[in-house]
Order: sequence, then structure tokens, then C-alpha cells
Amino acid sequence: MSIADGVRNKSALVTGANSGIGFEAAAQLAEAGWGKVILACRTEEKGREARGLLVSRTGKDPFSVLAVDTSEVASANAAMDRLRGDGVVVDMLLLNAGATAAQAQFNSDGVEITWASTLVGHHVMAMRMLGDGLLSATAHIVIAGSEGARGTVPGMKVHDFVKVANERFVGDRVAAVEALARIQGPDQYKSTNEYVSSKVVVAWWAAAMSRRLPAGMTVNAVSPGSVPASNFGRDLSWATRRLMMPMMKIVGPFMGMAGSIEAGARRYVVAADLTTEDTGKFYATAHRKKLVGLTSAQTWPEYFTDEASQEAGFAAVVNLTKTPFPALLAASVA
Repeated sequence: MSIADGVRNKSALVTGANSGIGFEAAAQLAEAGWGKVILACRTEEKGREARGLLVSRTGKDPFSVLAVDTSEVASANAAMDRLRGDGVVVDMLLLNAGATAAQAQFNSDGVEITWASTLVGHHVMAMRMLGDGLLSATAHIVIAGSEGARGTVPGMKVHDFVKVANERFVGDRVAAVEALARIQGPDQYKSTNEYVSSKVVVAWWAAAMSRRLPAGMTVNAVSPGSVPASNFGRDLSWATRRLMMPMMKIVGPFMGMAGSIEAGARRYVVAADLTTEDTGKFYATAHRKKLVGLTSAQTWPEYFTDEASQEAGFAAVVNLTKTPFPALLAASVA
């Protein structure tokens, strides 16, 4: 990884930093010399525990703890109030947190927990940080994508957003995304389907955001690749946790279908070097039939590059959170 001059004076915020890929990304940032790494975890207790483990591993302590439940608007706002009070300006915002559930669960606003933890709190955090001046002029926003968003992973089906819009909402894609996020679409709940479908909207959100950000900032969706050793499957069905995930850990690396936590986190960390020419793109494994390896900007399936869908996805997240893009910034960009 190339380290920019002055990295020791830079700050990063990592959500879901208490375990898995988020923990590893926080460690790699500290090891690379970042001067401040904020561990955004669901509870203070989880954050303090992670901090102790990270200090032991890295021999450094650039870490601070911020409690936030990324599935809840109120929690995200409260966390941003605290961050603003601390006066920290962030150079890399890594939106990594996420959760799934074997049975449908919902946040306090009726958004299914997979969608909520992936998009709701992260959107609120990004909007608040932009509006409150908590991102540097050259900040990098990275949000976790997924290989499964391409619709090529067995057992994971991406919702047909356009079909749902046309058949149920007179072509209104915004309404379709909102309905699917509330599990009000035509299909029965299946956690893996919600996961990969929410990650499609993640890619759309990043693309739409890139057209709104002030010049100099970047935003990208980045897939860490298939990482069975992460905590992704902790809330999935017994069969998935006890059969599929262990099998993938064993045979996946030989088939280009599974990678390490270290490699997954590295994809996030190197995204801090993406340029403004790269902004708005979704990066995942270059080979369409593999889930790990070299990455490239995804243009297939075509729905990733469909601007109407990108804007619909962003608008739906705004509606689900009641948190628009900061008005002053919107006016200046326009």
C-alpha cells in the first residue's frame, strides 16, 4: 500500500470495528501509521474491548471509541453529535458495519435489519458529517459492497427492482426500493437475498453520492470479496453457519471463491488512495466467476451503471432515513 505524505496526521472512522473485517481494517490503518482511528461499534463495551486487542496487536494506540448502532437513525445522529463535540475531522470514513438475521427483524422505523444496518445509519452518518464539516476537503468515503450484488452467487438472489417497480408501483423505482427494504415486495424474506439486494443499493448510493460531493472528495462501494472467516454468517440459518460456511473456508481458497480477512480488509484500506477519477464506482473481483482476486470497477450487470436506478436508490435511502443531502452543499454543488 502506498502511504500518502502526512498520513500520521490523518484520521479514519471505521464502523463495525470490533470484529471481523472492520477490526482488521482498523488494525491495518494503525499499522500503516494513521494518526487517529475511531472505532465505531454498537456499544462502548465492544469498542473498549476491541481497542485493547488492537493496542496489543499493533503496539500503538491511535484508537478512540464511538458507540453507534448503524441500523437506527437516532443512534447515528447521537453518535454524530458526540463526534462534532470532539471536533474531529475525518479523512477516511469506512462504512463497514452490517447485520443479517435468519428471520426478518426490523428497526424502529420498520426497515428490515439487513437493509437498515447496511444503509440507514451509514447514510445518516455521511450526511451529518458532510453537513457539520466533519469530513476533510479530500475525504474518502468507502462503503462495503458485495460480490453477491452481481447476482452470480448460488443461493443469493438479487431482487428485480425494475420489475417490482413496474408491476407494483407504476414504474416508481424509489417506491420499489423502499418497499423491498421493508420486506413489502412480492418475495418471501430470505436473509441472503436481502443482503445482496441491499448491496446493489449500496453501489447505487455511492454512485449518486459522487455526483453530489464537493470537488476533492470521493465515495466508493468496495467489496471485500468472499470472506467466510468474518462474522457475516453469525445470524444466518443453522445450515448456512454449520455446513456451507465451514465448507467454503476449506475449499473456497482453491477455487477463487474465498479469501482471508486480511485480504478483504486490505481492499478497504487501499481505497483510501482512489482518486477523484475513480469516485462513484463499485469495486469488486475483476473475474466474473470468482469472488476473490484482483479488483476492477464493475460495469456488469448493467444495473450498476444505470443512472436512473442510482438516483432512485439514493432517494429511497433519503426517504427511509428522513435525512436529505445537506442543503448548503447541494446548493454549492449545483
